[in-house]
Amino acid sequence: MNIQLLLVILTFFAAVGYILYTFVFKSMLQKKKRALGTLDGGKTKCGKNDCACH
Repeated sequence: MNIQLLLVILTFFAAVGYILYTFVFKSMLQKKKRALGTLDGGKTKCGKNDCACH
């Protein structure tokens, strides 16, 4: 087997592995991000009617 062909095959498999990891496995392994809670346990309601922020 030619050295150049071996390098091409290794590069191809490295590229395919990187693409699979980036788009498939990384999204499966990544934890879902939770929204940050408020200091009073999520009871703060900011808006036009009930703003308890101040």
